Amino acid sequence: MTARAALLFGLVSLSSLSSLSGVSSSSSSSNRWGPVSVVEAQAPDAALEEVVDRVTDYVTAYTRDFVGVVAEETYRQEVRFRSGGNDLRGFPIEGQRQSRTLKSDVLLVRAPAGDRWLQFRDVYDVDGKPVRDREERLAKLFLTPSASAQQQVDDIKSASARYNIGSVNRNINIPVLALSVFDVSNRPWFAFALGKRSERNNVPLVELEYREQRSDTMIRGRDERGTPAAGKFIVERTTGRIVSSELHADTDTLKAEIDVAYDAEPAVAGLFVPREMREKYELKDGTTITGRASYAKFRRYQVKVDETLKK
Repeated sequence: MTARAALLFGLVSLSSLSSLSGVSSSSSSSNRWGPVSVVEAQAPDAALEEVVDRVTDYVTAYTRDFVGVVAEETYRQEVRFRSGGNDLRGFPIEGQRQSRTLKSDVLLVRAPAGDRWLQFRDVYDVDGKPVRDREERLAKLFLTPSASAQQQVDDIKSASARYNIGSVNRNINIPVLALSVFDVSNRPWFAFALGKRSERNNVPLVELEYREQRSDTMIRGRDERGTPAAGKFIVERTTGRIVSSELHADTDTLKAEIDVAYDAEPAVAGLFVPREMREKYELKDGTTITGRASYAKFRRYQVKVDETLKK
């Protein structure tokens, strides 16, 4: 039996690390979010603090405004297995491939306790064939009480990942995952650094690099092992608005990368929304899993998942 690698987003919440939020902060600092960790530096940099504060404010408002926005996702995944050796001429034989195309509605919903959000992928078409149990599955997820609020959260995450292909058990392939870095309970556990500056349409941009610095990480590998997240955002310097995100999560058996591009969407009052997500997982055995998702037809939709939950 082939062992499956795993990358699971264990902390899909806006307060899911509240029990760890007692990290010490300087009482003399004017930074209302707590001190900013700076990569390879001894003290916070004022320009860096300003940018991180703006992005944090932006993400806080974004998670409020983006809840209830639903989009149509077209998502193609491909698995390329390791090479099957060499042919008689000595050239490598290309390994087998497996592909799948999913069409889904994706949306952010408020979790049962009301203190967190999570993204739900409602798959309605797999390789051109409709999903038969869709209505029954939705009713079970959102209308049938679970044993606990956390169980319902876990059920939603599992349902969102049920049609993934490949040997990587993962639920991190959601476009807004990287924004969780700026949750007020996550941010103190990340180090930040400013990178290259640029412009787009006369708007000043800057790269904001990040690296997770704790063992109880957002993303968990196999056997619940900590998997620190790292990457960068490209943000507007004056507003903190996120233009793109890049997230890396590596374990001893695989390397993962998820890149997301954002742009304004008139249908939801000009909110910057995910336009494209690209992902890549490279396993130690030579297998590669790639994915590309595009998003369109954004609209508002109201979903409540907490009304029938048992206390």
